[in-house]
Amino acid sequence: MLLGINVSISLFGIPDNKPRFNNYPYTIQSVLKDQKKATFTAKTDVEPYLLKVYEEALSFKNNTEAGAILDTFAQIPFFCNIEMFLNTKFQRDLQRYSYSQDTKTPPYQGDYGSTPKLWLQKYFIIKGVINTHQNREVKKRGRKTKANN
Repeated sequence: MLLGINVSISLFGIPDNKPRFNNYPYTIQSVLKDQKKATFTAKTDVEPYLLKVYEEALSFKNNTEAGAILDTFAQIPFFCNIEMFLNTKFQRDLQRYSYSQDTKTPPYQGDYGSTPKLWLQKYFIIKGVINTHQNREVKKRGRKTKANN
């Protein structure tokens, strides 16, 4: 899921008007359906809460893993700074994916069978988030076009 959050950061960027959640403890109005408030006493409290947000998004009707990641990403500014999820390793994975797609070259030497299983999992997460984002944008433009006619 954190790789998908990094993909979302690359797609949407980091908002300029991000709230400041650097001083612990702090309490927020929860974005979770069955929880009114959430208190974070340390940075380590945020990731388990993020996982709950993701699990709730995944439970929505017809939502996919990639859709749940995008929905979770949209909620992050309401409870923490997005930058805390930036990860150098995941950013390198994104660069490898982009380079591979742009140059039509494999990310690793050899054929499909010699590609590390972990990379295949990462590839499908990255591709899924990007494709879901693009599909949502197409649907959004379609709705705007219909509304303007």
